[in-house]
Amino acid sequence: MKAAVPFLAWLAIFLSPAAFADEAAKKGASVYKQFCSHCHGLNMVNPGTGSYDLRKFPGDQKERFVESVMKGRGDMPAWGDILYPEELEAVWYYVITQNGTKLAPAGKQSRLETPQTSTASELIVSDTLTVCLPRNGGIMSGARHKGGTGFDYDVSRLLADKLGLSLETTWYEGELEEESDPVRDVYALLAHGLCDIAPGYALYENALGDPPSARAALPRWHDRPKNLPSGHQVDLQAISASRPYGRIEMGVVLAAKHGEKEINQLNDLQGLKVGIEQGTLAGVLTVKQAPRPVVASAVTYPPGPGFLWKMENGLFDAALISLPAYDFHRRQNPITSLRLSTYRHPISFNIGVAMLARNSELLTRVDNALSTLLDDGSIDLATQNSRTHVASPSPPFIRPALTLSDIVAERRIAR
Repeated sequence: MKAAVPFLAWLAIFLSPAAFADEAAKKGASVYKQFCSHCHGLNMVNPGTGSYDLRKFPGDQKERFVESVMKGRGDMPAWGDILYPEELEAVWYYVITQNGTKLAPAGKQSRLETPQTSTASELIVSDTLTVCLPRNGGIMSGARHKGGTGFDYDVSRLLADKLGLSLETTWYEGELEEESDPVRDVYALLAHGLCDIAPGYALYENALGDPPSARAALPRWHDRPKNLPSGHQVDLQAISASRPYGRIEMGVVLAAKHGEKEINQLNDLQGLKVGIEQGTLAGVLTVKQAPRPVVASAVTYPPGPGFLWKMENGLFDAALISLPAYDFHRRQNPITSLRLSTYRHPISFNIGVAMLARNSELLTRVDNALSTLLDDGSIDLATQNSRTHVASPSPPFIRPALTLSDIVAERRIAR
C-alpha cells in the first residue's frame, strides 16, 4: 500500500467542505476514469458488462466500499496496493455523488478512514493486529504455511490475544548482508501501511523519531503486487516504540576442541583463531576491542546462518556473536558440537514494538499489554518455548546512539 498523506494536508481539506468537494470531484473523476471506467463504464453508466452498477451503491456503506476496492470482490481485482488513500477517498466521493450530479449524503464529506491511514484510535484492518516480521528472521521469526514460528512471532500472538484482536502477519524479506538497513525497512513498511506494528525492533535513540531519510525503498514482502517496481520508495514518517519486552546479548561461541576453555573477557580469545561476522555489531566489536594479535590472525566471513557452519567445519575456533544467531544454529543442527560460553559482552540492546508515532493510542494499549505479559510470566514462557537466550529488559530501555568512540571507550570493560 502506498504512503499515507501527511495529516496537515488532510486537515487543510477537511476544514473547508467546499474545498473538499471541489478537490474530490476533480480527483474522483480522474481516478475513476483511469482505474474504474473500463469495467464500470464512463460517467458511471454501466456498459452492459457483468460489473456492479455503481449508481446503485448505497451512500451509507463506506466500509463495504473500502473492503471491496481494497481486497477485491468477485472478478474485480484488489486495488489496495495501487491506490493512494486520497485517491480512494476521491473515488468514493465521486461514487456517492454520482459523478458530481448529486449532493453527498449528510455526514459523507468528512474524511474516509481507510485501512492505510489509520488514526490513533484504529487499526489498518478492523479488529486485527497486523504485524510486520521478517520471514527469514532465524530464531526470532519465520514464516510457515500456516502461521509462523519464533520468539517475536510468539510475542505477537500473545500481544494480539491480550488486546482482544486477531493476528495478521505481513512477512517480508530481511536482507542478510552488510549493506542492508533493517531500520529503514521498518520505517518504510510502517509508512506504506503494511502493518500496525513491527516487533523485535532494536531500541536505539537514533532508530526512533524522525526518519533517517525522507524516502526509502520497500523490502520484498509476501503478496507484493507484481506491478510494483523493484526499489519502489515511499515517504517515511516518524516512528515510536513500546516499552521493551526483551534484550539481545552477545557472547562467545567456541568450537568443540576448545569447548572447555574459560572465557571471562575478550582477552581470553588469545591463542584461538577467531572468526568475524562481517557487517554485524559483534564483528565491529571484535575488531575494535579484541587484542591486536587476535584481530591480526582473525578470518572474516559474510553474515548469515552459514557463518557458524564454517566454525563447525573447523575454519575458526571462536567468535563473538549475537545469541539468537547461535540459538538458530542450534535449532538447525541439534547435534552441534559448538559451545556457548557464559561470557556476555557489556553492550546489549533492548527490543520493543515499533509503530507510527502518530498512533499514540495504540502505543498506550501495547505498552499496557506488554507490562501484563511481562508481569505474569508469559514472555518468559515464550522465551523458554522458543529456546532462545533473549534476556529480560534492562535500563536504559532506549540505548543512546552507539558511536565508534563509545565502542573504543568500552574496550577495557569488554576485555
